[in-house]
Amino acid sequence: MKLGVIIGTVWSSKKVKELAACRLAIVQPVAGDGAPIGNVLVAADPQHIGGSGDLIMYVTSTDAVQAFESGYAPVNASIVALVDELS
Repeated sequence: MKLGVIIGTVWSSKKVKELAACRLAIVQPVAGDGAPIGNVLVAADPQHIGGSGDLIMYVTSTDAVQAFESGYAPVNASIVALVDELS
C-alpha cells in the first residue's frame, strides 16, 4: 500500500460498466512525512472513501482490482483506506 493525497477529481461522461458508480480521483503520492513524491495518478475510489485534500492509502496493479466487490475492473490504482493520522 502507498500513501497519497487526493488533489482532484476526474469527470467522465462515459465509463465501462464496471466503473459506472465509481469515483475517479487525482492522487499525489506522498512520503511518510507528507512530502510529494513522483507523478500524480488517477485512482478509482469504488467505496467512496476519500475527498479532496484527504490523506489516503492506495494500491496498484492486481491489488487494485480487488478493491471492487465484483473482483474485476479495468484499473491500475484503487483507493482502499482513509488515513486518520501518521505517527
